Amino acid sequence: MYVSGEIQIVPIGPDVSFTKYIARVETILKASGLQHTMHDTGTNFQGDYALVMRVTQECMQSVMDGGAPRVLCYLKLGARTDKDYASEPSAAKKVEQFLQAKAQ
Repeated sequence: MYVSGEIQIVPIGPDVSFTKYIARVETILKASGLQHTMHDTGTNFQGDYALVMRVTQECMQSVMDGGAPRVLCYLKLGARTDKDYASEPSAAKKVEQFLQAKAQ
């Protein structure tokens, strides 16, 4: 099943900065081949459900291996049968195109 969604990894521990943890997550996401876009509060993605679950586990484990004694993971998933996510532009891209067309 192909899904679209968002993941947010929150390290809980003594460090105030999340940068070193999120860098680990981004490295895993890039290596996975998942189509993804990082933003300030999470990462949007599209890909096969099984891959998403495997990558989520790897990301959480990597953050703990990096020194966070606890990690929270917020994962939102959507799937549909009426359109093919793999061949459709992202929702954000569709809105951007709509606004550009409207401005002309």
